[in-house]
Amino acid sequence: MNNYQKAIFMASALLCMNLTATAQQVSLNVNKVSVKQAMNQLKEKTGYTFVFSSSDINNKQVVSVSAKNADLSDVVEQILKGQKGIDYKIEGKNIIITKASHNTVRRTAATKGQLQSQTKDDKRRVAGRIIDENGEPMIGVTVTADGVVGGAITDLDGNFVLDGVPQTTKNIHVSYIGYEEKNIQIASGAMKIKMAPDNKQLDDVVVIGYGTVKKNDLTGSVSAIKPDEFNKGAKSSAQDALVGKVAGVNVVSSSGAPGSGSTIRIRSGASLSASNDPLIVIDGVPVDNSTIEGGGNVIGNLNPNDIETFTVLKDASATAIYGSRASNGVIVITTKKGTSGAPKFNYTANFSLSSTAKRLKVLSADEFRKFVPTVTGVPENVVLGENNTDWQDEIYRTAFGMDHNISMAGNIKKKAPVRVSLGYTNQNGIIKTNSYKRYTFDGGISPKFFKDHLSLNVNLKASMEDNARIDESVVGNALSYDPTRPVRTGSATASTDPGLGYFIWMNGNSPMAIQTDNPVAQLELQNLRNKLYRSIGNMSVNYKVHGFEDLQLNMNLGYDVLESKYNKDVPQLAGMMYTSNKKDGTGLDFDSKQNKRNTLLDLYANYQHTFAGKHDFGAMVGYGWQHFWKKYNETTLSPDGTEIFSPKHYESEYYLLSLYGRLNYTYDNKYMVTATLRSDGSSRFAKGNRYGYFPSVALGWKISEEKFLKNNKVLTNLKLRLSYGQTGQQDIINDYPYMTTFSVSYPESSYLFGDTWYKTYRPNGYDRDIKWETTETWNAGIDYGFLNNRIYGSIDVYKRHTKDLLNTIPVISGVNYSAVLTTNIGEMDNKGVEFSINAVPVQTKDFSWNVGLNYTWNDSKITKLNTVDTEGSYVETGAISGTGKFVECFMVGKRPYTFYLAKQAYDENGKPMEGKYVQPDGAIDTKETRQASRCALPKSYLGFNTQFTYKNWELGITGHGSFGNYIYNYVKANQYQQQVYSDQGNFSNILKSTASSGFQQQQLYSDYFLEKGDFFRIDNITLGYTFPKLWNSSSSLRVSASVQNVCVITGYSGLDPEIYNGIDRDVYPRPRTFSISANLNF
Repeated sequence: MNNYQKAIFMASALLCMNLTATAQQVSLNVNKVSVKQAMNQLKEKTGYTFVFSSSDINNKQVVSVSAKNADLSDVVEQILKGQKGIDYKIEGKNIIITKASHNTVRRTAATKGQLQSQTKDDKRRVAGRIIDENGEPMIGVTVTADGVVGGAITDLDGNFVLDGVPQTTKNIHVSYIGYEEKNIQIASGAMKIKMAPDNKQLDDVVVIGYGTVKKNDLTGSVSAIKPDEFNKGAKSSAQDALVGKVAGVNVVSSSGAPGSGSTIRIRSGASLSASNDPLIVIDGVPVDNSTIEGGGNVIGNLNPNDIETFTVLKDASATAIYGSRASNGVIVITTKKGTSGAPKFNYTANFSLSSTAKRLKVLSADEFRKFVPTVTGVPENVVLGENNTDWQDEIYRTAFGMDHNISMAGNIKKKAPVRVSLGYTNQNGIIKTNSYKRYTFDGGISPKFFKDHLSLNVNLKASMEDNARIDESVVGNALSYDPTRPVRTGSATASTDPGLGYFIWMNGNSPMAIQTDNPVAQLELQNLRNKLYRSIGNMSVNYKVHGFEDLQLNMNLGYDVLESKYNKDVPQLAGMMYTSNKKDGTGLDFDSKQNKRNTLLDLYANYQHTFAGKHDFGAMVGYGWQHFWKKYNETTLSPDGTEIFSPKHYESEYYLLSLYGRLNYTYDNKYMVTATLRSDGSSRFAKGNRYGYFPSVALGWKISEEKFLKNNKVLTNLKLRLSYGQTGQQDIINDYPYMTTFSVSYPESSYLFGDTWYKTYRPNGYDRDIKWETTETWNAGIDYGFLNNRIYGSIDVYKRHTKDLLNTIPVISGVNYSAVLTTNIGEMDNKGVEFSINAVPVQTKDFSWNVGLNYTWNDSKITKLNTVDTEGSYVETGAISGTGKFVECFMVGKRPYTFYLAKQAYDENGKPMEGKYVQPDGAIDTKETRQASRCALPKSYLGFNTQFTYKNWELGITGHGSFGNYIYNYVKANQYQQQVYSDQGNFSNILKSTASSGFQQQQLYSDYFLEKGDFFRIDNITLGYTFPKLWNSSSSLRVSASVQNVCVITGYSGLDPEIYNGIDRDVYPRPRTFSISANLNF
C-alpha cells in the first residue's frame, strides 16, 4: 500500500468512527436529576465518559432527559441544557467538554481549519481521566505542563482539562500526596492515567547501628528527620534542627551566646552522677562527648548545611547494638553525599540582626536615689552618685551576623559521586565584645569498582572555631551595679589607677576586696578567647562477594582529632584582679590547651537473603576497636611572665573492645523479629568488671499487610512493635575510677615557696569494684498511616529501670582517701509516653498545608540510693554559689533534681512572712526546715511545626514547649532590700519587684522563689519565595525572611523559663533574631 492509499484509508477510518459516534442510537429517561447523575447514567448505558473541568460546568444543575433511540449528540445536549458557553466533541468513548465564548451548547469537530488554526497558534488542549491503583477516580490530583501558567485539578470523577499547552510540550506532570509523581507523554484524544501509591516514606532507608533498614521494617523506636524539612531560617548550630522536632527528645541551649552548646536529653536520661548525654555518631564515627576545655558544643564543628539526616535511636532494641554507651539514646548524624549526573552547585547566604528579647526591670538611678534612704540600716548622711547609668544598656547591643555556604555535588564519570562544601559563619553576640567565627570544610567521595561490587566511601570534615567569649557573670552584675555611678571615672591618671579608669569601689586608697565587678570593665578589659580546631573523617569499604552477593563485608576506619586553646588575659590593675586571682591587682595571662584523639576500627559482615519468597533473613556480626586519648596543659602567669600558680597537666586514655551481632527475620512481609547482642570491654574498669553484655529482642507485626486490612483505603499503614533490651553506661567519673589517682587542689590550697605559689595534689577516692550502670528498657509502639499516609505518625509507651546506678555516698572515715565515694549503689525507674502525628490537611493545585505535632510525657523516680535507705536521706545537688549552698537533691521516692527548700509561710492576705516557715507538722516557725518539693524536670514536652505553600510562596512556623517543671529564681532569691548598702560603703541595685515586695534579709532557702516553668515558645517564622528556572530548568533561587525566638508564652517572671537544671542564675539571654536568606541552586 503506497502513502496515498494509506492516507485515504486513515481518513476513511476516522470518518467512520465519527459517523458511528454520531449515528449511535441511545435511550435515556431520567427526571429531575443532577447533571453529574445524568452523565453517570449515560456512562452506564453506553460506556461514554464525560471529560471536563469542574470549573467549566455546573454539574449540580437539575436536568431531565427523555430520549428513545435518539442520536448520542441529542442526549448530550439534553444533559448540558442550560449550561452557558460550552463546546463538546466526541472522540472514541470520550465526550470532551470545553469552555467557549458563546452562550450556548455546541458540538465541535477537529476540522481541517481547526487543526490548521491550532498549529498556527501553537497551542492545544489536553484532557484525560486519572484513576488510582484500584481503578477508582482520584479527586484533587494536580496536573501541570511546561509552558502553561498554573495547571489543572481533577474533579470528582478524576477528569481534568489543561488548556493552552504548547505543541512543543511533550509531557504533562501529575502529582498527588501519597502517590508517585509521574511524567506522562501527551497522547491524542482523552488520556487515561493510572497512579501508583508512593511507598517512599515507608521505604525510606534509615541509618541504624552498622547498617541500614527500610523505615517500614523497623522494629525499634527510631525517628529520622531532615533538618531542611522544618526550620529554614538562620541555623548556626547543628542541634538547633532538633529542637521540638522529635518526640522524647529535649534540647535546651545552655546559653544565648553564639556557638554555645546545648543539653540534649533522650527520654530524660538514665543516670544521676554519670553522663546523661546521648551517644553521637557522625558518619559512622562515635564521638567523645566529654567536656571541651574553653567550649561546650560537642558538635559545634558541624555546618548545619552539610547535614542530610538526624536519626534518633530511643529504645533498647535500636540502641543496644552500641552497648555500653547507649543508655541515654543514640543520635546518628549523616552528612550529605554526592549525587548522580552533572555537577550541581548550591550557594546559601544568611544575614541577621539579633537583640535582647526581654530585660529585667531594675531601679533607675532616680528611683534608686529615692529608695536607698528608706532602707533599714542605711546611714542618714549617705552620699549617692550623680550619674544615670543603665548598665543593661551598657552591656547589650544589636548584633550583626552572617553565614555563607557553597557546595558542589555531582558524579565523576558516573562511577564516583562526590560532594565538597565550604562554610563561613560570623556571628556577634548581643553582649558587647562577644563574637563567634567558624570555618568549615566537608568533602566526600563514593566510588564503585568491579561492576559495583566494591564500594568505597571517604568522608573528611575540618573546622576552625574562633570564639571571643565573655564572663557570663556580667549579666547579673549589670542588674546589681549602682546606677548612680559612672562607667569610667574620667581620671587623668587612669592608666595607673586601680581599675584603669573604670569605676570601682574604693576603701580609702585601696580597692574593696568584696565588691561587684564593673560590668563594662569586665567586657572591655578581659580578653577571653577560645580557638578550636577539629577534624573528623572515615573511610568505609563495602564488598559484595562475587558469586555470593547476599554477603557483604565491611570495614570502617575513622578518627576524630580536636585541639582546643583557651586564653584569658587581664591587664594589671584591672578591677577584676582585686576580687579574684591574687586580689592585689596583679594581672592574668592564663593559657590552656587540650588535645583529644579518637580512633576506631570496625570490621563487620552483613548477610541478607529471601527464601521461598516469604522468608526474609538477615544477619550481621562484627568486631570493634576504639581508642580515646586526651591531654591537657595550663599555665597561669602574670602579664610580665611571672608564674602565679604552678602549671597543671594531665593525660588520660581508655580503650573499648567490642563484639556485636544482629539477626533479623521477616515472614511474608508481616511478622518481624530482631535480636542483637553486644559485648563491650572497657579499660575504665578493673579486670573482674571489665566486660559487659547487652542483649535486645524486638517483635514487629505489620497489621496493615493482613488480608482484612490489605486493601483498606482509609487505614493504609498499621504496625505494632514490642521490644526489650539492656544498655550500659561507661561514661563515668574519669578514665581510672578503680585506681588511686591524684587531682590538683583548688587555688586556695596552694602554698607559697619563695615567690611562687605551688598547687597541691590531693588523692581521690576510688572503688575497685566499680562497674557499668545497666538500663533495662521495655517499649511498645504503634506506627500508623491513614489515607495513603497523608496522615501518619507513631505512639510509644516505655518503661526503664537503671540498676548499679552511680551515686556519691558517705563512707567511714579512714577506709578511703575521701569522705565520700562514688560507687554502684542506686536504682531508678523511668517511664513515659510519646506521640507524634504529621498530616497534609489541604492539598490543591496551588495551595498546600502541612502540619506536625509531637508530645512526650515522662516521669522518673529514684528507688534506691544507699545500702540502707533511711527516711529523709538524700544526696545534695543543684549548687547555687561557691560556698557549698544547694537547693536540689536526689531522694528515694522522688524525681531526680527535686528542689529541697523551706516551705514559705504566708499571712491571711497571701503576703509572705519573712523568716517564717511551715514545718512538716503544719506548724509555723522560724526554723528553716527544708523539705523535698517540686522538681526541675518537666513532666511533658510539646513540639509543633506547620508549613503553608501557595504557588511559589512558603510560610513555615515552628514551636516547642515544656510543662510541669519548676524554676528556682536565684536572680530574685539572691536579692533583698538591705543589700542596697553594705558596711564597707558600697551600693548595689535591686529589681523593682524586690524594692516593692521583697524581703529585708536574704532568704535563699525559701520556696517563695520557686516558680512554675511552663512555657511554649514560637521558635521560628519563615516566609520564602522561590524563583524557578532562572536561566535553565535546574537553576532556582529561594529568598526568605525569618524571625527566631519570636515569643514565649509563660508565667515565669525571669528572663527565660527554658533552663535545663531549673536554676536561673547568670544566664546569657537568648536573642531574638531577624534574618534574610538566599539559596541559589544551579
